[in-house]
Amino acid sequence: MVLINFNLYTILLAIGSMPLAFTYPLMKRFTYWPQLFLGITFNYGLILGWVCVKNNLDIIPIVFYLGAIFWTLGYDTIYGYQDIKDDEIIGVKSTSIKFKKNPNLFLIICYSIFVLSLLTVGMYMKFNYFFYFSILVSILHLFYYQVKKFELKNPANCLKIFKSNNFFGFLIFLNILIGKLFNV
Repeated sequence: MVLINFNLYTILLAIGSMPLAFTYPLMKRFTYWPQLFLGITFNYGLILGWVCVKNNLDIIPIVFYLGAIFWTLGYDTIYGYQDIKDDEIIGVKSTSIKFKKNPNLFLIICYSIFVLSLLTVGMYMKFNYFFYFSILVSILHLFYYQVKKFELKNPANCLKIFKSNNFFGFLIFLNILIGKLFNV
């Protein structure tokens, strides 16, 4: 019922996301990349929100969507380290298991792709230097707090870092708001 209130383009794209929503829960049984499928599914709302407002699709939401997939891939991998022993025992697959030998490198790659996408979005939206200055706090949070303080074998640490992504999401919101407000 909610969906029919939107424009036709949004409705069609939303219907197209249904296979993602239905198949995501099964991914842990078939691939070591369920976090990737989560990112693809969960962040699809970026595309829908843009299309709902603009009634078109261009490069900006696509770049942001791709970056958000890698942010999700990173933070959900951290989340997965909490119960990695149980997952290995029952045969469930995840990026946490796949990259358990070098998780920090994997997180750096994921988060770097996200940061590059955010900077690219800022460029396409013609944000001024306030945006780029404000984003430094977000980058510090990702690389200093989340990656550097990450402890693979400490489930409480993993949960704490995972939960910090609520704050990080708020920082990203503020970065974009600053970019829009101070845009010349």
